[in-house]
Amino acid sequence: MATNEQIRDTIGRYIAAFAANDKDGWLALFAADATLEDPVGSEVMHGTEGIAAFWDFSHTLADSIVLEPGGPACVAGHEAAFPIHIVSEVGGAKVMLNAIDVMTFTDDARIATMRAYWDMADMVPYPD
Repeated sequence: MATNEQIRDTIGRYIAAFAANDKDGWLALFAADATLEDPVGSEVMHGTEGIAAFWDFSHTLADSIVLEPGGPACVAGHEAAFPIHIVSEVGGAKVMLNAIDVMTFTDDARIATMRAYWDMADMVPYPD
């Protein structure tokens, strides 16, 4: 089973790869048969191909999207939940959504499932 330290490391790399626009590095953090539901209630994406399609689609929604840590991850067993800020820029306007990401992990600390809890109605101007 992955250790808490390995899981926290994966979460850190997940945030950093997304912020660096490193699609390949971000996808490498997921197990081949992983699922992603972002936000919860939307279509569940399956496997590397589905998760890559999510990346491609999400990056068409704004000029830039960066994930920022919103606080420490709570790790229990092979699961973790953590707050995150989704920061987007569209036409020079910077906005933010607060989210909670919940993940499960494989024995080698790859992401097995990812579910993001957020609502577009909660978008606010980014606090500079």
